[in-house]
Amino acid sequence: MSQLILTLDDDLVQAAREYTRQRGQNLEALVAQFLQATLRPIVAAQPAAEPSIPLSPRIQRLFGAVQVPADFDYRQALDEAMQERFGA
Repeated sequence: MSQLILTLDDDLVQAAREYTRQRGQNLEALVAQFLQATLRPIVAAQPAAEPSIPLSPRIQRLFGAVQVPADFDYRQALDEAMQERFGA
C-alpha cells in the first residue's frame, strides 16, 4: 500500500475528522472511498481486474445474463426509458 500526503485547509481537515468520527470511520477510509467513487468511471474504462472483495455467488451468476452491442449507450437508453415512462 502506498502513502499519500495531502495539504489541506485546517478547517476542512477538522470537519472531515468530525464527520468520520461520527460515522465510526477514519479519515483515510473516507479519502479512499472518495477517490474510488471519483475514479470509478475512469477505472471502469480499463480492463477489469479481479475485485478486491469477492462478489457473492448470486451476483456472480448475473454475469453474462444480458448481452448488449459493443456500442450500447446505457445513458441514452435510460433517458429514453425515463421519457417514455414519465414524459418530457
